[in-house]
Amino acid sequence: MAQLGLLILLGCVLRNRALLSHQGIRELSSLAVNITCPLLVIASVCRMESADSDTVLLFFGLGATIYLLLPFFAHACTALLHVAPDERGAYDFMFIFANTELLGFPIVQALFGDEAIFYTAIIHMPFDLLAYSYGLRLMSGERQPFELRTLWNPGFLLTVLAIAIYFSGIQVPDILSDTCYLIGNITTPISMLILGGNLAEIAWRRIFTDGRLYAMAAVRLAVVPSVIYVLLTALGRFSPTLVGIATVTFGMPVGSMIVMFANERGYQTELSTRAVSLTTLGSLLTIPLMAWWF
Repeated sequence: MAQLGLLILLGCVLRNRALLSHQGIRELSSLAVNITCPLLVIASVCRMESADSDTVLLFFGLGATIYLLLPFFAHACTALLHVAPDERGAYDFMFIFANTELLGFPIVQALFGDEAIFYTAIIHMPFDLLAYSYGLRLMSGERQPFELRTLWNPGFLLTVLAIAIYFSGIQVPDILSDTCYLIGNITTPISMLILGGNLAEIAWRRIFTDGRLYAMAAVRLAVVPSVIYVLLTALGRFSPTLVGIATVTFGMPVGSMIVMFANERGYQTELSTRAVSLTTLGSLLTIPLMAWWF
């Protein structure tokens, strides 16, 4: 968390010193959204080791079910908070998509070991499918009927390719998988620099003066993981480690992908940046609490 904070600070400095322009932030956002994030998914799939297929499919089904229900949950929370119509898409995105890839992977690895990376990728495979379809629609500020052509983007197509590689068992040549891993690994620093650059363009006091954002942060960081923990424990179908992986990763702060999408689509960039900033600061408390619990 401290390292990520330093990267955010670097982004602020670069923007204040005019070494990173507003247009440069948008271009980096487009690069991360369309190329580096999806390649990171492909790299993680290529590096997965074999595991019990029944457990893998069950855990994948669990993730798909949660992501199927989250949009309805998000819509209900947005309605309860009486969010303005022009901000509803951004708030729905906040409730649905956590920072599972950039924060979730290293944290579950530290808590549960290297095998946790494999299961984290499995349960959150639907994340990318939903983010590059429904998520992009939300962050376009549009409430139009869904059109199949919206799925025709590099991010979505590369994510589908990653899932196909895993379930088909295709062996990707090392030179390709290593290249995907090399490029995908720049996603974390890029996303933090983007966040820092956007922070430099807004008034800091606005981060802490929006009551709705505090309510959203409480739901994102505490309510969602608590509900998932209680439900999975009651089901009794998963080991404590798998319950922990699901709870911790769904309790991450708002996904920094929202800032990338906001920059790319020119929609609610300041609100998205404030949401990521506030929940990331809040996670400095909630993540150690979850680590202590598990």
